[in-house]
Amino acid sequence: MTGISRAERFFEGALRYWWLVLLAGVALIAATAMSLPMLTKDTSADAFIDADEPALVYKERVEEIFGLTDPIVIAVINRGEDGVFTPDNLALVERLTRAVERLPQVDPDRVVSLATENNIVGTEDGLIVEGFLDPDTEGFQAPLGTRARAEEVSAAIADFPLYQGGLVGRRGTATLIIAEILDDDLATAAYDAVMALVAAETIPEGTQVHVAGEGAVAGYLSTYIDNDASRLNPMAGLIITIVLLVAFVSLRAAILPNIIVLATVLGSFGLMAASGTSFFVITNGLVVNLIGIAVADSIHILSAYYTVLRDDPAISKRNAVARAMAQMWRPVTLTTITTVAGFLALSASSVMPPISAFGLFGALGVALAWLYSMTLLPALLTVWPTRRIPYPFGQRKDGTQRRNAAERLMTALGRVVLASPKPVVAAGGVLTLVALAGASQLVVNEDRIENFKPSEPVYMADKAINADTDGIYNLDVLIETSRPGGLYDPEMLRRIEALQVFMESLEGVGGTTSIVDYVKQLHRAVNEGRPDFYTIPDDADLVAQLFFLYGASADPTDFEEEVDFDYQRALVRAQVSTGQYTNNKEIVPALEDYLRTTFNDEAATATATGRITVNYYWVRGIDQSTLLSVLLAFVAVTVAAIIVFRSLTAGLLAAMPVGLSVLLVYAVMGFAGIPLGVGTSMFAAIAIGLSIDFAIHALDRIRDIGRSEGLGPQALMALYPETGRALFFNFIAVAGGFGVLMTSDVPPLIKFGSLVAVAVSVAFIASVTLLPALVTLLKPKALLAPEPKEAAHASCPQTA
Repeated sequence: MTGISRAERFFEGALRYWWLVLLAGVALIAATAMSLPMLTKDTSADAFIDADEPALVYKERVEEIFGLTDPIVIAVINRGEDGVFTPDNLALVERLTRAVERLPQVDPDRVVSLATENNIVGTEDGLIVEGFLDPDTEGFQAPLGTRARAEEVSAAIADFPLYQGGLVGRRGTATLIIAEILDDDLATAAYDAVMALVAAETIPEGTQVHVAGEGAVAGYLSTYIDNDASRLNPMAGLIITIVLLVAFVSLRAAILPNIIVLATVLGSFGLMAASGTSFFVITNGLVVNLIGIAVADSIHILSAYYTVLRDDPAISKRNAVARAMAQMWRPVTLTTITTVAGFLALSASSVMPPISAFGLFGALGVALAWLYSMTLLPALLTVWPTRRIPYPFGQRKDGTQRRNAAERLMTALGRVVLASPKPVVAAGGVLTLVALAGASQLVVNEDRIENFKPSEPVYMADKAINADTDGIYNLDVLIETSRPGGLYDPEMLRRIEALQVFMESLEGVGGTTSIVDYVKQLHRAVNEGRPDFYTIPDDADLVAQLFFLYGASADPTDFEEEVDFDYQRALVRAQVSTGQYTNNKEIVPALEDYLRTTFNDEAATATATGRITVNYYWVRGIDQSTLLSVLLAFVAVTVAAIIVFRSLTAGLLAAMPVGLSVLLVYAVMGFAGIPLGVGTSMFAAIAIGLSIDFAIHALDRIRDIGRSEGLGPQALMALYPETGRALFFNFIAVAGGFGVLMTSDVPPLIKFGSLVAVAVSVAFIASVTLLPALVTLLKPKALLAPEPKEAAHASCPQTA
């Protein structure tokens, strides 16, 4: 055993008990995977914000008080001369409304449309409160189903500002059916049921029916990501397998890494399920991450194993595995540490639970990949029935080593780089300056509907509905007065009216609704419908009498979405036509500033909430958390590299390709106008953890060369044939795996996958060009053999 390293001795000893290693590996896979059936999905927008965030707390409070959730919105749109006010279209609204009310996933008392809402008109005897589409009416003279009745309904809507822009588009081209879902967990079933109802309907010529709203988005997104995952994950596995076959021309080298990949993925998602963590939209990209990472370790270990067999044909299979593991355990462990650091930095820095979970379970997955690569893979190699050396590692008939295309390519690259190191470094400097200019143009933006391709029905529905109405995104304000009945106070109602005027002045806000709109309509109705009485009465008792009079003529619960039972709390709801963060970041702070400086006092307080406000707060943290995650990840991997190489210089050299790769991708985003959003914000921390793998493998090999042969250009050529080849196929596997995400149907995953693939590509190229060029020029002492110590006692000169 003389001359055998401790690492090789350890692996030889462990592999004597290969059967025990295999049993332990299978047991661990089973233990971590057994919880997989418990994994649940969460596709709601609220998943991206902390449960204690005030905007979300108040949104949930509004849901509790007023019964308002994120709804499914059905739009009937006709841009013809009569718009939606035709007998056929009104009949369609009636049929769809009643069918939706019967759905088990929908609250039948919370379906709003022309078929459920009332018109309010005054008579000499009081009020007439009756449904727009009721068959027997006093205020509408024409029979239901006639053109005359449709014209009467159109005229009534034109005389009822409350319904304009929201329930019916201001041009009369669209009308909405708004359905509240009983439980968020029923969103998928509710969306599917609504789509089935629409598909079964007879749609009048020239009319379109669209289904959108946050309830629809959450409902369809679950099915959407399932379909996406079922296509992407097998494709990623297939591409990785093809890369392995091309790299090694060996069935063994294709099968064994896939076992490691499968064990890693099952373990990661099993732990996710066991911890009660949900599967979020972005979690779809984690599988591809883990596939690329797990297979990269296998590529380096297999390359070392086949090289050992080629160089020592007489060695036993177990000893060959042990020697290969002794060579590779260190760089594989180092790259694992740095990749885990990148994922943990992402987890620790993100304010969004889905991204935090992505980072945490990504780190656990990387750790599992390392564990299985260190134990299960060598055990499987040991028991594989043959020890055939694959073609790329074989020898020619004359006994010389066979050079495959990858080795020749990397060797040729090495000659170019090492012959002209100064131009290579200069090019890297110029590229860095250009990248800094591009990165400075980066902006933050996010829109939840952009999770879908423009060709998807829910995407087209969102755009169509927002174009023909005031908008289906809600910006809410919860008003809380200091006493019951506080909303009878005319002064309080005028303050709410002024708030509505201010909200409607904000960019993107189409219209607002509140209890004030009902008060003004009732006041006008009891005064013979005169327009000059569309005002707030000056007497609190008169306000109370108006509500009493309405309750005597209709259902008093008709106001429950605008005011509570005690008339102490009210909701002001604004319709916004876009979910773009670039718009929301202007209107939410402006509204909150108005409430703080102009509205709130001892008599009443107002709090901004609703979907727009909640989305603003979780997206707002992207730029801050992204910068923090990048800094944490970069510092973490740099410190890890410094520690493992025991050298500040070597650690900084390892970090250089990583920094350049991330900076260059930010530059691409800045120049191309790609915003920093959910999918693009988390690429950097992950790319840092992945990219430094190339630098560490290259630098570890350079250090071995430096200590034995020095750091001259001729000596460094030894980096390229074997390590360079392994890095090349490592790069192809990782970049190819992430490149699969570019075929996703989820746009954020497309951007995420393409950006990581670009970052990994830049890191690989920099690690085999810029890094060796710098080493050649600088010749850092940390990568050279230590100088021999001087003799303890110098000889004294002879004296006469």
